[in-house]
Amino acid sequence: ERYARLHWAYFERFVTAETHWLVPDNFQDDPVPVVAMRTSPTNIGLQLLATVSAHELGFVPLEEMTARLEATFESLGRMARYRGHFYNWYDLETLAVLPPAYISTVDSGNLAGHLVALRQACLALATPGPCATRLAAIAERAYGYAMAMDFSFLYAEDRQLLSIGYQEGSHTLDP
Repeated sequence: ERYARLHWAYFERFVTAETHWLVPDNFQDDPVPVVAMRTSPTNIGLQLLATVSAHELGFVPLEEMTARLEATFESLGRMARYRGHFYNWYDLETLAVLPPAYISTVDSGNLAGHLVALRQACLALATPGPCATRLAAIAERAYGYAMAMDFSFLYAEDRQLLSIGYQEGSHTLDP
């Protein structure tokens, strides 16, 4: 439990209105404290599941968990996407895509899996009560984002494999 509390403390400290309710990539305190004001789809997916887990472990009441998830989804709704995919890096101050504009198959797959898991968690928690309607809405939004991701353009037909990613600037898959 102590280990889990320490991990949740990172999200409590750094996921704020200043970061648009999205988790920063990392924090370094040596040689001086610096928060990396960028995030990725994998970071966001882990944040979503950490938020639900914090509730399940009793660290966060249901109302706070729901409000945090809603705030995160509000920011996600303002972020540019490509064929349903979130880009690999976003600036947390502006929510702008950080160059080069890139779609990572791994990050997209991670986020899609996290979104499906989040949907199931929210539906399980959406029993009759004060947050039921809100949780059902979050569940549907999560599922919508996951299902909107078009992975077909990431498929390298000649190799019969998914490519590592897609360079939007050159419109090419990674070799």
